[in-house]
Amino acid sequence: MTFDPTRKWQMNLEDGTPLEVRSIRPEDRDLIVEAFRRLSPEARYFRFWMRVRELNPRLIESLCTPDQKDHVAWVAMHQTRDDIPGVGGASFWRLQDEPEAAEVSFTVADEFQGRGVATLLLAVIWEHALGLGIKRFVGHVLHENIAMRAWWDALGATEQEASRHWLSKLILDESLLQDNYPGNSLRMRLAQVRAWMGGVSVPR
Repeated sequence: MTFDPTRKWQMNLEDGTPLEVRSIRPEDRDLIVEAFRRLSPEARYFRFWMRVRELNPRLIESLCTPDQKDHVAWVAMHQTRDDIPGVGGASFWRLQDEPEAAEVSFTVADEFQGRGVATLLLAVIWEHALGLGIKRFVGHVLHENIAMRAWWDALGATEQEASRHWLSKLILDESLLQDNYPGNSLRMRLAQVRAWMGGVSVPR
């Protein structure tokens, strides 16, 4: 099945929050800047590994111009709240020395953390990556980012410790997912994404 990055998906989180999931595009620059401004200092630190107050313009440009082949980026937007610049985003960059692997990153607005946004976005970029010949995701997770480490571990990722962080590797094989709430939630979202890409109506 060909993955079409131009499509949009309207669906609900488990708590009923209505979202639209789509690829990030150049005109999203202002939304990304505002979403970053609203992140807590801790969320900024976990994402960028430093205490930053504003994003570098070159970084904003790179985030907003994915080629949807070696750099892929998706965003989850609130369907009915124009005052919320973004609920979450996920992206990956193919590794030049390992073309079947990609480094992945997630950002979720503080008020939406723990509500399944990252799982939804992971399902989308998982299927997108498989369509591009990518077979595993690599994540660099700071030692202090306990929640992200626990999530990766619950999904069945392997870990290797470095000086400041953990190097986590997740094979994009659904049969290897753990039989637990995070693993089963991802399975459900993967099935929905496949149905969505196949043109089947997906329950919200």
